[in-house]
Amino acid sequence: MSIDTSDEWLRRWREYFLAWYDEGRVEEKANEAIEFAIPYLDEGMVSVSGGKDSMAMLHMLASAKRDLTVFHWDHGKWLIPREVENEILRNITTVAPHCRLITRQYSLGESEMSRYVWAPWYREFFTTLKSLGFKYHLLGVRADESHKRKARGRVVHKSGWVEVHPIYNFTWRDVWAYVFKHNVPIPSVYFRYAELLGWDKVRLVTFFDREFEKYGAPQIDSVLSWRWRNNP
Repeated sequence: MSIDTSDEWLRRWREYFLAWYDEGRVEEKANEAIEFAIPYLDEGMVSVSGGKDSMAMLHMLASAKRDLTVFHWDHGKWLIPREVENEILRNITTVAPHCRLITRQYSLGESEMSRYVWAPWYREFFTTLKSLGFKYHLLGVRADESHKRKARGRVVHKSGWVEVHPIYNFTWRDVWAYVFKHNVPIPSVYFRYAELLGWDKVRLVTFFDREFEKYGAPQIDSVLSWRWRNNP
């Protein structure tokens, strides 16, 4: 990840997160996450959205197993602009160059309608996960993201597979500290959005997606990513 250290705001935050790496005992948490995940890797698939959480998790697990099986879901050009999607794919292969990368694209992702109708997305996504036939799916879910995610626990038995959350006990500070400490590549849009939303709130989500209207995401996108509104 290339960070412009001439940016004073970013430089100061980088120093903060590097200090937190030791203060928050992030290395201990990372080693524990790896140890926890190892039994699931041979029969499991690591799901990577390309966001900071899944990329930090991938970096940890790639240190334990070179030939990971990695799954990436491509939302399509209207939800994830191709500039961002290409960056995500480069980042995955940089962090896990020996992985077996499986990608699938949302069938409605080539249509602008995907920004407004999201029920088919969920059906297709989970149907795809089930069809891949892996016993375990490892995801970068964290307890402090929401009460709903906290309630799910670290291992969740689904219909057809078991969902495993290696970095479940990581905080947002822990993840950012790990990203900066290990230079984990993440989409560059994070830094633009973090300055507006705050490091604790910023997430990689679909752009101009009306599903997130209640959070104001489409309005924020209109300010920060206006060029992608009609030219994905």
